Amino acid sequence: MKTMRQKTPIKVFPKAAPLSSRGNSGNKLPSDPVHVYCRVRPLPCESDLSCLRVAAHNMVVLTPPEIAINYKISNLKETQYLFRHVFEPAATQHELYATVAQPLVEALIRGKNGLLFTYGVTGSGKTYTMTGDIQHRGIMPRCLDALFRTISDYQAKKFVFKPDRLNGFDILSDADAMLERQAELHSRMNRMKRKDTDPELASKASVEPSEVSGIDEDNIYSVFITYVEVYNNCVYDLLEETTFQKTMQSKMVREDGNRNMFVHGVTEIEVKTMEEALDVFVVGQKRKRVGHTILNAESSRSHSVFTIRLVQAPVDSQGEHVVQDRANVTISQLSLVDLAGSERTNRTGNTGQRLREAGNINNSLMTLRTCLEILRENQMTGSSKKVPYRDSKITHLFKNYFDGEGQVRMVVCVNPRAEDYDETAQVMKFAEMTQDVQITRPTPVKVDVGLTPGRRKAHQIFKKALTELEKRHPDVAGKVDIDLGLVYTLGSNFPEMKMDEPESQELIQELIKVLEMRISKRKLLCDDFDARQNQFRANLMKMERENVEVKAENNSLKAALNHKQKKLEELEKRISHYEGVVSECNLRNCALEDQVRELRHQINQKTQQMNQLKIDGERQAKKYNSKMAVETKTSRELELRLQGQKNKLEEQVRERDEQLRLVSQIIQTPHRRPRSNSVDRLAAPTPVSSQKSVAPSAANGAAPMPRSARGVPVANPRHRRSRSAGPERWLEHRAPNPVPLGTIFQPYYSDRKSVTKLSDARDVTNAKASKYCLISQEADTEGEVETKIFKGDVIPTTGGGAQVIFNDVECLKQFSPTKSPARRKRTSPAASAPPLAEVQTTSSKCSTAIEGHGGTTPKKPKY
Repeated sequence: MKTMRQKTPIKVFPKAAPLSSRGNSGNKLPSDPVHVYCRVRPLPCESDLSCLRVAAHNMVVLTPPEIAINYKISNLKETQYLFRHVFEPAATQHELYATVAQPLVEALIRGKNGLLFTYGVTGSGKTYTMTGDIQHRGIMPRCLDALFRTISDYQAKKFVFKPDRLNGFDILSDADAMLERQAELHSRMNRMKRKDTDPELASKASVEPSEVSGIDEDNIYSVFITYVEVYNNCVYDLLEETTFQKTMQSKMVREDGNRNMFVHGVTEIEVKTMEEALDVFVVGQKRKRVGHTILNAESSRSHSVFTIRLVQAPVDSQGEHVVQDRANVTISQLSLVDLAGSERTNRTGNTGQRLREAGNINNSLMTLRTCLEILRENQMTGSSKKVPYRDSKITHLFKNYFDGEGQVRMVVCVNPRAEDYDETAQVMKFAEMTQDVQITRPTPVKVDVGLTPGRRKAHQIFKKALTELEKRHPDVAGKVDIDLGLVYTLGSNFPEMKMDEPESQELIQELIKVLEMRISKRKLLCDDFDARQNQFRANLMKMERENVEVKAENNSLKAALNHKQKKLEELEKRISHYEGVVSECNLRNCALEDQVRELRHQINQKTQQMNQLKIDGERQAKKYNSKMAVETKTSRELELRLQGQKNKLEEQVRERDEQLRLVSQIIQTPHRRPRSNSVDRLAAPTPVSSQKSVAPSAANGAAPMPRSARGVPVANPRHRRSRSAGPERWLEHRAPNPVPLGTIFQPYYSDRKSVTKLSDARDVTNAKASKYCLISQEADTEGEVETKIFKGDVIPTTGGGAQVIFNDVECLKQFSPTKSPARRKRTSPAASAPPLAEVQTTSSKCSTAIEGHGGTTPKKPKY
């Protein structure tokens, strides 16, 4: 590639001399730092956590999240990073282009080279920033649109410039260019033509129109496109014409005669519109290598380099045709690089071919970082270390940019998700280091062929005026012959002179006129030259005055700088002192941490001992509980056996008492008297107050009661009718609202507890309760109230509970005195007397009934 500086007839530097900015900080040429911009991608999901925020238009703050790798190892704090400009997530593609890429397009038209590359981790938005999507164009389409809008009226015909395959261009004549167009243009473009329905071309949507300044109207322009990729440290031409059977071959990176790096044998396609350029880009994009990873569905597996080459040359005096001199051709290029994203294998989970691709990508990015670090070190320390450009194809290809052959700009794309904090921190450190690298500012010299500026526009105005003259005066227009070169010549040529002819006097007079005209022209030009010279002298004096003012200002700035340097030295001393204090504090902190670790170790030992003692205690408690359970079970079994034997003995005793009672009854029963006596004796009615309740006899285990001569039981006040007498504790279960009986036959308990609802099991399982009775009331078949008392023993169970065994039932009935029972038949005259109250007590083991009616014989008790 030839630069503006190397196309002038006077060469400022020898062709083989090394550039002064190649890693040497001792050069005094003006230089500019690498412009680094930051673009923050919006969060993919609103629920994602962010580790980055935009603090100002040129500053971002990176905050370590808890999921960071080194979060618990050291005390991480917020880190601030400065950039030339920071684009927030809401920034548009047009804002990014206007700030970053538009100055590079202007420099491209002026003949300067430019390099713009995007850098970041996988999925941070690099490809979107460079190419965009269907709705939003990226930097590359906008650069093409601005370039073609600017040079649209000054483009050369196709194949006027032809690549020589050695990074240069030849100038063809009109005839040769026409032959080339007929032979190659149609076949190549037909093969590369795409349908309008191709979704890739949808990026041709409307965009904000933009034009740039710096166009030279006396030059003619042509645009050429190259598209290559660096895959596994090999360079491939994405626009090379290949068949399905033939794969793409790796290309070599070489250096041309002007010490500029280029891809040897790369395909360069001339385009005339932005649509053609996008078609060419789509062809290469189809061949670009992409792959699916966990972090990105379409991850770039290679570094892509899209280069726009602008070829310009001056036109002739007529302003229509290019000057046929290859030395006057100026070539400038703008390289748009989409670097592949750095990625970690533990996050992407790549294996096989994807793992190899990731390794090559990371190696090439590491080489780029190493080259920039050595460049910065050479510039800061004055050393002359060799920069390892050849270690990677991507750095070797752009070696001349870092050596001072153009402007270099970088867009750092950042994904603010907390999961990408570690990779984002590495990207920020690389960007911070890149901003310290200085690139020598190129100073191209404008090509001057000695022709008058503005000749193309003047020729266009002349042709337009001639066309208007032909329309108005057709007979005169054909005779008009004006040479625009008279503007900058001294006049017409000398006439032919022959002094020996008779007309010599006339020729001498004509020659005098020509000479006088030339003298007047020369005087006019001299006056114009003197005026320009005076103007130049005035401008020079003005610049001298400005130079003196700048020097004075420079001296004041130097004094201020010295004062600031002294302050910096003092601050550095303070910093060194504070660093010593911090180191002492760190030592103390380390000692305290050792003590803390020792104390924690002791606490852990004590805790282990306590846990062991607790485990032993639990084991002893389990053994004791098991022994107590066995003893309790054994004691309960013994109690049950004793209770069974006791019940058996009591049953035997009751049987013997019954036998004795029967014998005593037989002995004590007298002979019956005649029935007339009994009737006379019972003729009088018995008073109601003489009726008493009789307790159960020997059937309930009691001694036989004395009887009268007629066999009627005699009431004994020492006996209670209720069978609950005894030292036991009774649990009485009755209804919440019992029906009042109003009778003297009521159960009596020496010790009891009354409940209406068994809501607590401890009422039954209590060791003091040994008897249980349930009182229920219901109506019999005749509508009278019948009260039943269900009695039982409370026996503890082996499981710690209790069970109730019912062994007796008492039934209490009450009959109205005014109503005789339906079952009784009154045959006696005394039946008309009002009946007395009748109370019947029935037991499950024995029953006793006492009936009192006037004029009737009492019945014997029923057992």
